[in-house]
Amino acid sequence: MTGLSGARIRSLALLFLGLALTATSPVLVHADTAPAGIFRIMLMVPQPNQARQSWSLLVQSNLQALGIDAQRVVLDWPTIYDRALTPASDVLGRSYNNGGFDALFLGYALGIDADPWSYYHSSQFAPIGSNYYLWNNSQNNQLTKQIKETIDKTQRLDLVKQWQALAYDQQPSATILYTKEIVAFDYTMPNAQYVFSTYHFPYWPPIEQLSMMGGSTTGSITLAQTGPAPSEGFNPTLSSSYYDQTVYGAMFSALAQRNDTIFKNMIPQLATGWSVASDQKTWTVSLRPGVTWHDGVPFNATDVKFTFDALQDDGLAADNEAFIKGIVGGKSSVTIVDPYTVRFTLPSPYAYFVENVLTTPIIPAHMLASVPYADWRTSPFNTGIGGGPVGTGPYKFVSYDPATETNHLTRNDNYFDFPENGKTALQSRGAFEVKDYYVKHIPSSDNAVSALKTGSVSVLDAQYALETQTSFLATWPSNQWTSYDAFGVQELGFNMKHPIFGTGVNTPLALSDPSKASLAAKYVRQAISYAIPRDLIIQQLLAGYSNPGITTPVVGDYRTGFAVTEGFNIALTPYSFNLTKSRQLLQAAGYFPAPPPTIWETWGFAVTVMLLATVVTLGVLYTVEVRRNRAIRSSPSTPPSSSPSSSSPVPPPSTGSESNSPLNNP
Repeated sequence: MTGLSGARIRSLALLFLGLALTATSPVLVHADTAPAGIFRIMLMVPQPNQARQSWSLLVQSNLQALGIDAQRVVLDWPTIYDRALTPASDVLGRSYNNGGFDALFLGYALGIDADPWSYYHSSQFAPIGSNYYLWNNSQNNQLTKQIKETIDKTQRLDLVKQWQALAYDQQPSATILYTKEIVAFDYTMPNAQYVFSTYHFPYWPPIEQLSMMGGSTTGSITLAQTGPAPSEGFNPTLSSSYYDQTVYGAMFSALAQRNDTIFKNMIPQLATGWSVASDQKTWTVSLRPGVTWHDGVPFNATDVKFTFDALQDDGLAADNEAFIKGIVGGKSSVTIVDPYTVRFTLPSPYAYFVENVLTTPIIPAHMLASVPYADWRTSPFNTGIGGGPVGTGPYKFVSYDPATETNHLTRNDNYFDFPENGKTALQSRGAFEVKDYYVKHIPSSDNAVSALKTGSVSVLDAQYALETQTSFLATWPSNQWTSYDAFGVQELGFNMKHPIFGTGVNTPLALSDPSKASLAAKYVRQAISYAIPRDLIIQQLLAGYSNPGITTPVVGDYRTGFAVTEGFNIALTPYSFNLTKSRQLLQAAGYFPAPPPTIWETWGFAVTVMLLATVVTLGVLYTVEVRRNRAIRSSPSTPPSSSPSSSSPVPPPSTGSESNSPLNNP
């Protein structure tokens, strides 16, 4: 090419984009030309995901074009948690100016089944539940309760569709997109393409499913991920982090397990089976004899009772406490029948009991019963320093090196047998050949790609947003990476206690007619949703690797009708990008937004950002950050960044149980 070289153009583009995205430390971004505003909204954006920062700029610009005083603030994960995800009681529900939040850009790794009760029922409010946006709607409560308790699958999925239509209308969160993910790997694992396509999150990590070149059983692999582990820790009752699960998920077992993420059948793991009485509330679970913890102590019913008691204890304050309590009903609802039988007596039927409760990782009573709950977070069992976690899973903890942020696990050659994925079943199909498993934190996607190319790591996990690394994908062997529709979402969530777009009490319409406050708030949320250019974000920032979102947590492709999550309502389509419709809705709420400005005033800044983003392809690290694992959500996960962050963001919450995972990203 003539004139400036491609490298220099890229450098200049990155410079300009960096100025637009100023956000390495908490930073307030407010355009000098922003209007006084018909009302103010602060858009909170977690660090360091650059793709999300880019689309938050687009949304801010569009809201300002509507006459809204829209500002952005980019914050680290601890601050996001304190303001929105796990706020103190005196902060819960407050606006940004009062220590809480107005609206939050957030990502999740979701569970497989559509259980909106854990995300949106009013009993699941933060900080011990996953209803972060504090939606309290009687019709929503009724529908989510019906979904939770309806055993007949056809009827239940019809209710899911009805609920999705309600959430689509009410917009407690404006779902931006459903994620597609890419995992890349080297040549040393012959079945890696099949494994990572078939066993992705929430079946994570699937290390025991891998084979090694030449059938070797003494080799090692290193998986690179964008966030640190431990972040919240290795005790699955304490951590909702996707990054922590990448380590502890290989060490702990549950009573039940998904066979994979394709057929999604439930199989017994630590259990040998389960049955439910005719009341659909009394579950009897038979446990597998002969299983031992990594230290050789036998597993039994005491460990199961101990785990569920801890999760329901206010002293521990697990982030899925509200979910477990709401489903199980309290400590007295879990009883030991004999050393290898446990009974759960639920207060009401729960359709996803096996999928979202029996998949809870079980922890060892003999290791933790003598440790006060207040000390669990700092104990070696959780930190991996001066000791480490002890589980029953396919890999055992060896060490954590804080200097290199690397965890070392080794194969548990005493792993127990169970159908399909136990030791004998794995070995019979040439799997379970990785001996040493390392997990390394490499925050930069460019550095991670270089490490894969040079052989210093073996796997790049899906949080590196490799869809933006187009030159890498074009040259990396096609049989050494895989792409799939993920159980993930990115959204803009609203504080449903906010007096304008939450309760609506301070809108002009409500001030003239208080009975219409909630209607006015809905109009404002819908107006904001129409100001989000979903297709532009997906095509220009993510190279087409996503589908426009409709609602959380029900995932699918509205164009093809493909339901990633059962119950996806194909009658609904994403909110289109339509600023005229936004103005009409704001007017219906009593506002008189600014008239349409010139084309350049409307699009100049946005187009500039998009072009820059396209030129550099952003090296962007787009991550599912909150993995609400509970039947609940998945927790937030820390988004990748193209350069190392000055601070280590906290990944999204993940409960470890398949149902919830707050931010698997927060």
